[in-house]
Amino acid sequence: MIKNNTKNLSRELFVPVLNYLKLKKYDQALTLLDQLLKEKQDPNHINKIKAKIYLNKKDWNNCLLHYEKISSSKKNFEDSNNKGVALFKLGRFSEAIDNFNDTIKLNKFYVPAYTNLSKAHKLLSNFELSIKYTLNALALAPNNYNIQNSLFDVLNYYSPKNKKNLILNINEQMLKLNETINKNPIKDFSINEILNKSQKILNENQENLYFPETQILRKNKTNLNCQRHLEIFNKYKIIPNFCFGCYKVQITLNNVLNLIKLYFYFNDLSLEKNNIRKCMIEVRENVKGDYKGYIYTSSIDEAKNIMETVNKDLLSQNINFHKIEMKHGCTEYYNQYELYKNIQDDVTSKVYKEEWNKIEKEFDKENFINENENEKVYTSTINKYNLTDFLIIKNWFSYADLIGDKSYMEIFDFKINTNYLSEIQIKKIIARKKIN
Repeated sequence: MIKNNTKNLSRELFVPVLNYLKLKKYDQALTLLDQLLKEKQDPNHINKIKAKIYLNKKDWNNCLLHYEKISSSKKNFEDSNNKGVALFKLGRFSEAIDNFNDTIKLNKFYVPAYTNLSKAHKLLSNFELSIKYTLNALALAPNNYNIQNSLFDVLNYYSPKNKKNLILNINEQMLKLNETINKNPIKDFSINEILNKSQKILNENQENLYFPETQILRKNKTNLNCQRHLEIFNKYKIIPNFCFGCYKVQITLNNVLNLIKLYFYFNDLSLEKNNIRKCMIEVRENVKGDYKGYIYTSSIDEAKNIMETVNKDLLSQNINFHKIEMKHGCTEYYNQYELYKNIQDDVTSKVYKEEWNKIEKEFDKENFINENENEKVYTSTINKYNLTDFLIIKNWFSYADLIGDKSYMEIFDFKINTNYLSEIQIKKIIARKKIN
């Protein structure tokens, strides 16, 4: 919401400006504000309003431009934070951090500054600092689940030095359970012991924690940039060029028990390139298979070799699966471009159009894709069982319970609580019964 900065401004002109802002007619408001500048009205107030308009328009360059025009003596904590947001969106994370720090100096109780610092430091792989500022934010807003979730997300990349916080202490206790895992193959009783001990740790600390994620990823330092590719596809219905070189090994499993076995197997799986992999429950509409594991590769030959290795391992470790197969890129592309599903031949020249390259470049320019990569530091996940993984596994149990899969009862002795799921989520999960 853009505040009414009417002080020292022409009321005759400002009233229609305010009306345009309420209607989100930002361009008309900007035109009137330019007129106010010509009339030599207070430039600091006008630039503050213009900067906030550009913030709402997500025009980060102009937003930054107008915040920089404000006299430093006239800037408040909100101005400093918003300037940091603009810098963050432009990929200038180090400069953004300076502005967020300035915000805290002006107002040490301003929660968004701490959450923004946490996000920026995480992208730079400064995980200890990211955790520090998340804890600062939680101290001010202890019931904010979005802040709590950002803390859970970091735990797959880093084992914190600070163990004083209750959540971090619980995570440390669960990390120690890795020492008790009997591997090669992992037995049901071992999984039972780990999961039940984890729930007892939560109960002993009277913590009813929840994390809404449904996938557990194991990452290397490669950025596949999947979000960018799917945004391009959803907006323009074209497949990005990068995706033609993306292949994956997909394992579809029979029940949640075997999905959890696959999760522990993936933690210890040693591959030459430490390929990105994930375990997940399927929540997409009209996509068959409830429980899946994926390993991402950059060539068909690599996918073949990995599939052969994994297939042997799954059989030897008694991980029951419905199917193991190679696939080309994302399933979302298949309905629009059936030829893309072909994994035997290079179909790039048959599917990818010359004009698509221009669309991709324009998208990258508009969304500062390249700028956002300049400072980011990518880190591999720690690939150990932890609190975050346990909370996601509990979501898998809720999913299994809703679709009538009771295999989780073989490894988990506690009652499953589906109350965390929204009504929409529950309806989608139950509807999936019809397609499997």
